[in-house]
Amino acid sequence: MNCKQIILETATEIGFQRTVIANLEPMEMEKTVFQAWLDQGYAADMNYLKRDPNLRISPQLLFPQALSAIVVFASYYTEAPEDPGKGFGRVARYAVGMDYHTVLKNKLYQFKEVLEKRLGRPILGKAFSDAVPLYEQGLAKKSGLGFAGKNTLIIGPKLMGSYYFIAELLTDLDIASDAKYEGTCGDCFRCGINCPTNAILDGKKVDSRKCISYLTIENRGAIPIEFRSKIGSWVYGCDVCQEVCPYNQKPAKAIWPEFQPASGVGHYLDLLELISMDESTYRAKFKPTALTRAKQFGLKRNALVVLGNQCPENALNPLIEFAKNENDPILKEHAIWAIAQYQNKLAKNALDKLLLSANYATID
Repeated sequence: MNCKQIILETATEIGFQRTVIANLEPMEMEKTVFQAWLDQGYAADMNYLKRDPNLRISPQLLFPQALSAIVVFASYYTEAPEDPGKGFGRVARYAVGMDYHTVLKNKLYQFKEVLEKRLGRPILGKAFSDAVPLYEQGLAKKSGLGFAGKNTLIIGPKLMGSYYFIAELLTDLDIASDAKYEGTCGDCFRCGINCPTNAILDGKKVDSRKCISYLTIENRGAIPIEFRSKIGSWVYGCDVCQEVCPYNQKPAKAIWPEFQPASGVGHYLDLLELISMDESTYRAKFKPTALTRAKQFGLKRNALVVLGNQCPENALNPLIEFAKNENDPILKEHAIWAIAQYQNKLAKNALDKLLLSANYATID
């Protein structure tokens, strides 16, 4: 067996669903596409995406000793149980288990150790997954891991779909790189048609300013009123564009226990628990998961929006108390908005008092 065969077989044994080799040449063409996306304002206020443009397209700058990159797919797909109904918010599938950053780095270093034994030589290597300024989508595309769908997610060949994490092990192994995979969405635009906020633009672009994943995770301020009702029950992230994709009809399920719901928060969160949660409880519950990205503020804000969309009867009084006692002006406003979605006398009376005390003239 040659070196490449050993790499592919070992990766499969570890649990990676697809593995390719990428060269480390600067991604100049990909840089042009990415820069155009930034210039159109589609990155919203994610200013970290604008930093280190040369580093982002030059993998070797991250690890100068590297000669090639082993790029892998790791499935995170798990079936969501029956919807528990009002009072619960949905979590995007990638976040239901443990924090993927830690899991994938550990798996890649485990992969490296096994490779060293099988190749009979030490390997200089560094593992990455969505935690450094690297244009991973571009690296995945040019190395044949898959093709970019119209929702910009990498879709694997032969109906593999897109429910995968992408990760890289940069190594000093000198291996021939794989060719680009030519896939297509054809005339299909189900992702764009079904996107609740019309964030997906024809031409393989996503306007982050409208994307539910951005609004509920990366966004550090208020959720614009025009998008609140469209968020539906998504309390963290969104999977709509993947759920309607024809390539995702038979997704490969997550293999590792770390990505199972039992290892994290699961597919649904109790919204009243979220808005009443103190800092210590928040840290204990969410520290080993990716949900810390939204911070406690973001999860409370999102929970208030979902409660306003669902209007569960048992949540009105807790919402009123929350609005009365909350000091953060953004969270207070979101709570008042949620109360305004209830069409009953108790809500109206509470609103009159809250609006007066908060010095709001009107509320949409």
